Amino acid sequence: MNKIFSMVLISVSITTFSQVRIGKSDATSLSSTSVLVEFGDTKDKGIVLPYIETLPAEGTATATGGAIIFDVSANAEYKIKVKNQNVGWRDLSIQSGFSSAVESVVKPAQTAPLADNTNAKAIIGAATSTADGILVLESADKAMVLPIVDDYKAIKNPSPGMLAFLRGLTADEHRLIVFNGQKWTFWRPKK
Repeated sequence: MNKIFSMVLISVSITTFSQVRIGKSDATSLSSTSVLVEFGDTKDKGIVLPYIETLPAEGTATATGGAIIFDVSANAEYKIKVKNQNVGWRDLSIQSGFSSAVESVVKPAQTAPLADNTNAKAIIGAATSTADGILVLESADKAMVLPIVDDYKAIKNPSPGMLAFLRGLTADEHRLIVFNGQKWTFWRPKK
């Protein structure tokens, strides 16, 4: 009974406050009121994006703008991609991440095929969403803060499809970092 009560309380609090903290020692505050989801300063961890074996087709409802995936489809070369609603899929990996070693991690042999639960998703920031995804962040005025690392080399065993924010010594050194299974790619904002 306590488990059921706890789950209901957590569900109501997520819907009511629409802000989530993950891995923070201080669970009482977020860094900003404009944060929808925030990860703690883990220093050596990132988030791992979903592995997509069939890239959603252009012009379909499943190709929602803002989606970020790790594309492991047949001709993808294992790359992290983001969906731009007007332009299509943009490659964030630059270089291929495909290798037999990476493939054995992201596509392990299975004795029986697993069926996707097409209705499974977590929505944060809204009661419902028409966006198709595993984790849907729905807000007009809040954003997600990625896990922040000071040194990407501190991530000893990065997983293919990993994403984090590299905090530099100056603002010019801050980077979005993505790992495609073989190489890190570093993105910085244009000046």
